[in-house]
Amino acid sequence: MRRMLRLLLALLLTAVALGSSIAGQAITDPPPTTIYFVRHGAVDITAPDVPLSAAGRQQAGVFARTVKDVRFTHILSSHTTRARQMVEPVAQAQGLAVRAMPEPGSTVDGAVVTGDTSSRIAIAPLVTALRALPNGSRALVGVNADNIYPLLNGLGVPVATAEQPCTLGATCVPCLANTCFPGGDDQLWILVLGTRSSAPTLMELRYGIK
Repeated sequence: MRRMLRLLLALLLTAVALGSSIAGQAITDPPPTTIYFVRHGAVDITAPDVPLSAAGRQQAGVFARTVKDVRFTHILSSHTTRARQMVEPVAQAQGLAVRAMPEPGSTVDGAVVTGDTSSRIAIAPLVTALRALPNGSRALVGVNADNIYPLLNGLGVPVATAEQPCTLGATCVPCLANTCFPGGDDQLWILVLGTRSSAPTLMELRYGIK
């Protein structure tokens, strides 16, 4: 497990370096923004708001240790309890607050937002917030299976087509729903938002729970 975590951490730091190299492509370009997306871990479906289960909280701890050397400037999540809980250990370790979007208790389309509200309503507010981050930010976002692909697409990652399917290592999403979600609950995506002279770059990884 430790070997896997060290390997993944090396990949994470490589992604950070990748962002720096993109910024260097043109001296007039602002520094890129790097966004880490992590899907929530295992959940307790019998509890209100579907929080992380004991196993899910363990996964959140593993993830926090995996990214302990990555200094985040912002931490966000969808409004769901499970997504927020997934990034809370990182937020606590780095002295940052988790900004849940939309805010639980707020009203969207006439309905009060709770942990049971569809996670897809987080897509638009999260895309807006992430696009508004200052250049050079490094953000962490707790996400759900049915909003991660639309989030990436909203930030400039193209959707695969029959003529141009997603291939290993390509910057694309296979669809905009969870029908094509690969499954598993240790997934991590790193998106380096392109500057004026480059397109977004996406890496999909697993942080390892075994």
